[in-house]
Amino acid sequence: MSETGPAHRTVSLHELHVVGPHGLPVRHRTVQVVRALRSGLASYTFRFDRREASVRVLRGATAREPRPDVSGFTAVELCFARPLRMGETASLEYETSFDWQSVPPPQLRRAARTPVERLEMRVAFTPGRLPADLHWALWDGYGPDARMRAAERVELDDECSAHRFTDEICGVTVGFTWTWPPGEEPRLGG
Repeated sequence: MSETGPAHRTVSLHELHVVGPHGLPVRHRTVQVVRALRSGLASYTFRFDRREASVRVLRGATAREPRPDVSGFTAVELCFARPLRMGETASLEYETSFDWQSVPPPQLRRAARTPVERLEMRVAFTPGRLPADLHWALWDGYGPDARMRAAERVELDDECSAHRFTDEICGVTVGFTWTWPPGEEPRLGG
């Protein structure tokens, strides 16, 4: 592996997204295991596409201050207690909370610039505030301008949630996208 190649690989990733009673995401929990592909890996960069969010590490790292990143994303360095040796893994758990200043798109997306193994994504809705349609989707690329390539309708389970599991993704974005019943689109303040 060259020094210019990826420094880590995500070997396990679990994403749980909760949409609250006003139709806006209230929190997002991530449990992730990364493997160092070269010695000296000191942190993992978590990128997200909204400035109206904050990240709190629950275990496995400490978070630095958020900073602007490429293509309008925000980045937070999640620093390990000590640098990892090649082949060593780190287990992280972190939660993203939201303070909406504008209504976000009705979707949960996970981009993979480098390979992500064993990805589980789950979106949960508040009973009484359910979407009209829910789809599992695939977008070309991983930027905000990525085009949706395919979508499959998904039914909610008895817990008002849906999940999908994939063995590996790379160079694409996957996730859920939904629509609200007419007249029930979320608005700030209710």
